[in-house]
Amino acid sequence: MERKKLLIVGAMHFFLDAYMGFFAVYCVIARLDPVKSALIITVSSFAGNALQPFLGYAADRMRGKLPLFAGLVLTPLCMSAIGLTTDYTLLLLLVLLGHLGSSIFHPAGANVAGAAGITKKEASFALFTTTGTVGYALSQLVFSSFTEKFGTSSSVTLMVPGIAFGGLYLLFSKTEVHGHHERIPLGELRRLMVKRLAPILLLFFIMMFRTVFVAAMNFFLAKVFEEWGFPRSVYSGAQTVFMLGGAGGILAAGQIAHRVKPRWLLFVPMAGFFPFFVLFLLFGLSGKLALAFVFLALSGFVLHGGYGTNIVMGQKIAPEMTSTISGILMGFAWAAASFGPTVCALTRGSIPALGNFSSGLFVVSLFPVAASILALFLSREIGG
Repeated sequence: MERKKLLIVGAMHFFLDAYMGFFAVYCVIARLDPVKSALIITVSSFAGNALQPFLGYAADRMRGKLPLFAGLVLTPLCMSAIGLTTDYTLLLLLVLLGHLGSSIFHPAGANVAGAAGITKKEASFALFTTTGTVGYALSQLVFSSFTEKFGTSSSVTLMVPGIAFGGLYLLFSKTEVHGHHERIPLGELRRLMVKRLAPILLLFFIMMFRTVFVAAMNFFLAKVFEEWGFPRSVYSGAQTVFMLGGAGGILAAGQIAHRVKPRWLLFVPMAGFFPFFVLFLLFGLSGKLALAFVFLALSGFVLHGGYGTNIVMGQKIAPEMTSTISGILMGFAWAAASFGPTVCALTRGSIPALGNFSSGLFVVSLFPVAASILALFLSREIGG
């Protein structure tokens, strides 16, 4: 029964995240201004994700289907409509609402995934995270392929699978959020946070620094490959290669988490991805597509290895408020990291030898390296 719930919430995660990459590739297709587009994603990501701790607190106190259903419907509805306009104000509104739907879903989904993995929480959460990552990996490729054939204004029809799956879930599934029987007062929540502040802050900054880079990569990989002279069929799939590699890394890490000390499962990925990323840039700049894709996938695989561990460690630190902690580490950390695409856009061309947006990506790649150093400060009681 618990495995069935995990598979259902994982499928929901796949459908929801499959819409979250639409705007990044649409910016390239529609020739939108990169700085304005980066600001849209920064503002919408921050505003939407900053709500996740509060939505997680609400999920810790409730039961039912509403958080999962609302997120699964709102995100496809708004993100599929972006192809109808190039007006920056309307795009900001649509992308903002899309991120809000994601923020409603994720803490509640993490609640269900965590509850379904009583004996192997890391493996269960890795499966939940992997399904979303695979959906996100296919997002840009689906949007680009569909709109290339039917036109960008047809993108609105892409909402149908997500909304249909949400309707089926609402009508037939018994999977729902299970909040605590006893309500956690805000005063008690505050005392718990203060008592465990140091490890929570370390995990927060580790997640934030990783996400700064991942957000910039997901948003500007298509632009980088376009600048390198590759056609639409290639730049539309670049983020897919990176995130499918990441999905594999998350799944693999979930299987070995019980054999490896958690601190090292955070340190090694964020330090180890960097050489592969540098090789990706060098081969991409020289036009060697196959090798560039190989090292792009490897950098995604290694970097994402500690993602689930980061969140599960937080849940173990504060088991009384798993959705709240998930909201902090999956939401507020993402919100704080939402400046990544803007930093990438503003530092493009800062290293002439690397070219334009390649330079920006190199600058933000230093954030996960800094996070690997922070991982060493996790106490042995928490991080092994």
